[in-house]
Amino acid sequence: MSSSNKPNNNHKKSGPKTYLATDGLDDFLRVLEKYFFATAKVICRHDSKNHSTNLVIDLHHNFGIGECLRHFNNGDWGNYNFVEETHSDISKSLDKALEVLNNKSPYPMDILELSLHFKDTSIVITRLHKNSILEEASNILTALGKHFVYFTKGLTEMPYEIFVPVFEDNNAAIQKKTSTLRTKCGYYDYWGLYFDKGQKHKALIYSLRKKKLFDESIFLYE
Repeated sequence: MSSSNKPNNNHKKSGPKTYLATDGLDDFLRVLEKYFFATAKVICRHDSKNHSTNLVIDLHHNFGIGECLRHFNNGDWGNYNFVEETHSDISKSLDKALEVLNNKSPYPMDILELSLHFKDTSIVITRLHKNSILEEASNILTALGKHFVYFTKGLTEMPYEIFVPVFEDNNAAIQKKTSTLRTKCGYYDYWGLYFDKGQKHKALIYSLRKKKLFDESIFLYE
């Protein structure tokens, strides 16, 4: 899995154009900032061949992930009682904001990647299908709260990056069948975690179903 902090210099001239965008996205970014309590930045990747525009969004927070989870739990993330009405409002608001954005755009827009950068960790969410990030962002935050104590090793160690999701590599051919793999795995199967071990970095896989950490070697990173 590649870090979201690394620049991508591999775009060919015939491929999607990448450019920093501000005009036309202000209202959409304001909605993101309101519901995620963050400063939002976006990069547009316009693909003229496929007549679409993908959004790569970075949300920068001035607090830790624990405080974010409390925001999504009416002030107390530890009880895991995330308010459904609040989540419903968030989903509706984000969906409406993207709909307004698409009505102004000559090309359909969707979120390709959403990164949430906190003081103590970063969460990188990758699109699985059309509107998947839009539909599942709040549910992913809910899952983060429910599994927080497990993937932090009993609140003793915080990963500095969390990748949502990663996929199990059952055989060598699976790497050539990413689209098939995406239909079998979702956001709530496996996450990739980077832990800081001094001068070394340890990558582990967290299984949400088993609530356990595993070695990275048997997994395919997106």
